[in-house]
Amino acid sequence: MNTKAMRFASAFINIALICLLCALRYSGTATFKIGNAVPVILLPLIVAIAMFKNSNSSLLAALLTGVLMDSTASDSSCFNTIFFVLAAAICNLLFNHYLNRNIKAAAYMSFLVSLGYFFLKYLIFFVFRSVAVNYDYFMLYLIPSVVYTAVFIIPFYFLEKKLVS
Repeated sequence: MNTKAMRFASAFINIALICLLCALRYSGTATFKIGNAVPVILLPLIVAIAMFKNSNSSLLAALLTGVLMDSTASDSSCFNTIFFVLAAAICNLLFNHYLNRNIKAAAYMSFLVSLGYFFLKYLIFFVFRSVAVNYDYFMLYLIPSVVYTAVFIIPFYFLEKKLVS
């Protein structure tokens, strides 16, 4: 298969996967919830795309993901779009210049991006709006969601690695 056909197939698979995961997340038919932990499965996918694709592809995938998530969100902020685009740009830069493209680096980056997402979401939607949150929010929702989200890098890492080779 020539290079253009492989790039097209990779882009098509990634776009279809992003749309499918957005539809599954917001339709309510297939929730991946365990206890109070609700993963944002699209975060590790964007990390994996940023790890193996060029900067334009990763930014476009992040923009598509953020717009899809914000279009179904209950509030009118563009938090997801901004965060996903910035995370993809930073991850792509780090993987292209400083980090190896192995599963260990992918797991660390996925954990850091998940932690940043949930922490910034907590700051913006709770702290800045003066909404009181107790200790249970961190122990029962935030920390388990970060870990549970970061674990999803494993299948996406191998999928993106296979699409590149």
